[in-house]
Amino acid sequence: MRTYVGDQEAWDAFEFEEPACGFDPLADAVFPALFAGVGGEATEASAARLDVAGEVLAELLAAAEEDEVAWLNALYAAQLMGVVPLRSGHAVEPGTAPLRRAA
Repeated sequence: MRTYVGDQEAWDAFEFEEPACGFDPLADAVFPALFAGVGGEATEASAARLDVAGEVLAELLAAAEEDEVAWLNALYAAQLMGVVPLRSGHAVEPGTAPLRRAA
């Protein structure tokens, strides 16, 4: 017997829970594109994307005070944008980001 959730066939328990929990397979492609851009992007589209990316990065940094995942996402987003986020007064050099929160 086959099990479907929406239009997705669930092969195991994770695939059954995935749509219910809101996992989006496209999110893995959208997050980097928001911060790094895409090839052939028009100047106006790039400016709009960077405005939104800056707002999202600010929200991630605000949430990072309480949420380690938000901190890691902010660090990844900042590296994609080519900027260096500041945390606790210390600069994080690209490529040398800590993988755990500072105490």
